[in-house]
Amino acid sequence: MSVKKILLQCILLCLASYAIGATNDLWFPVGEKLIYRLYWGIIPVGTCEMSTQWIEVEGKRLLSIRAIARTTSVVSKIYPVDDYVETQVNPETFLPVEYIQKLREGRHIRDDIVKFNHKEGIAVWKSAKARAAKVTKEIKIETDTRDVLCLAYYMRSKGLAVGQEEKFKVIVDDKIYDLQVKGLGYETMDVDDFEDVKCLVVEPTAAFGGIFVRKGRVTLWFSEDMRRICTRMTGKLSVANLKAVLMNVDGPGDDIWSGKFTKTAKTASRLNEDNT
Repeated sequence: MSVKKILLQCILLCLASYAIGATNDLWFPVGEKLIYRLYWGIIPVGTCEMSTQWIEVEGKRLLSIRAIARTTSVVSKIYPVDDYVETQVNPETFLPVEYIQKLREGRHIRDDIVKFNHKEGIAVWKSAKARAAKVTKEIKIETDTRDVLCLAYYMRSKGLAVGQEEKFKVIVDDKIYDLQVKGLGYETMDVDDFEDVKCLVVEPTAAFGGIFVRKGRVTLWFSEDMRRICTRMTGKLSVANLKAVLMNVDGPGDDIWSGKFTKTAKTASRLNEDNT
């Protein structure tokens, strides 16, 4: 099971409610960086980093959303993974303009580019691999069709309630799929260097069996606060459980996720007060 599948399932469902960023008018702070530790059973196998930044393409200001997944040095000796996924988004409509993925998983290499034309209702998929440079495919899309990364951050403006189910159209590789997401209930989670966090438990299902797992069950936990960050994801398989755990949050912000509110920062602050 590749880290790419862990990455895509996790980012696809990073649901969150409206949160005003300190550096923009979107519902999340541009410059935010989320870092996850990935496990196969109890064994750490890699990390996943998700980040955002402003870019300029042909004179237009776009939002770049990136996700990078890599295996640890030990695991890389057995099965190296180095995946890069990026979506370039029109900030006014929050629809994707271009989607890029460069996947390096063992001996498997996949390079894809998808260009979206929402006005015409089509997306053009192209393989960026040298041997398949002329291979293209035109895909009919609906007005709200998005790639996995764009959908993940778009969902941060919607939120999800217990018992509520949402349905979406998402493009994965060169195909369109239906995705359903349902809120199950609330749990309190111990999130690394942060305090205990109340989280909404979410279960995704899809006609294609899931990006992360083809068979089995996936569960995700989202913080019940202004950002609604995905704090944990697990996938139960016959061989072993797969897990992604939030390790660090970086970038702008003045909430529970900013550095000064971590357990380490609070302990240091108390020690400084005791010494004064």
